[in-house]
Amino acid sequence: MKKKPRKKAGLRRKKKRKIKKIKRPEPSHRLESFDFQVGRILAKKYRVESLIGKGWEGEVYRMIELQSGAERAGKFFYPHRNPNNKALKIASRKLHKLRNCPILMKYHTQEMIWHHGFRVPFLVSEFVEGELLSHFLKRQPGRRLHYFQALSFLYVLAKGLESIHKMNEYHGDLHSDNIMIKAHGLGFEIKLIDMHWWGSAKPENINGDVYDLIKLFHELLGGARYYSKQPIEIRSMLCNLRRHAIIRKYRSAGKLRDYIESIEWH
Repeated sequence: MKKKPRKKAGLRRKKKRKIKKIKRPEPSHRLESFDFQVGRILAKKYRVESLIGKGWEGEVYRMIELQSGAERAGKFFYPHRNPNNKALKIASRKLHKLRNCPILMKYHTQEMIWHHGFRVPFLVSEFVEGELLSHFLKRQPGRRLHYFQALSFLYVLAKGLESIHKMNEYHGDLHSDNIMIKAHGLGFEIKLIDMHWWGSAKPENINGDVYDLIKLFHELLGGARYYSKQPIEIRSMLCNLRRHAIIRKYRSAGKLRDYIESIEWH
């Protein structure tokens, strides 16, 4: 019977030490602005070109995808507005659900960077040519549109939102700093660059979109200063900006589109 070889004295097997992953601590202060500089490389994939706009949840930048050279839009979420990535998850799922709505920019993917000690996730979407509606208005005489132009714009926007409302969803953040516009001929091309989640798609959230549509229409016309100078048909549409009257009259973006199509001019 063979004897088992003796282990040499003093030699012991070394136990493998488990390396604990150290979680990077988050700073105690808030990050109120990203202020990415032009040319900065993000996630080793994108180069910052310009700031498109700011919102309650974060900031949207125009970027170049390094590998392809394609233009992209990146939405970066403020950490205090995106606890546990909740806002980003909701936004990406909502954009995927509404991917066939032509008024929305198409969602591509999501990435993550570290910025000033903060973990900052961001959504990457298609980029569309144009300018912010607020910038477009500043270039117009009197910073307003003729009522026919404003009505044409409202019609395109209402028609675009109609496809969202039909899917029992809402936009939640309609304003002139959140809309990309490209004017051509007698019409407009419109894209919404951001959305906001106020909870599930209850009727009051869809009603909120309708009220924001009329409020934006009022802004396009030049506001209260030019209200009395508008035709009676336009003043009737505005309902003196009374929320209850506006919601009762239109209910949804589709109802507003129907109303515009059936206006009888005197």
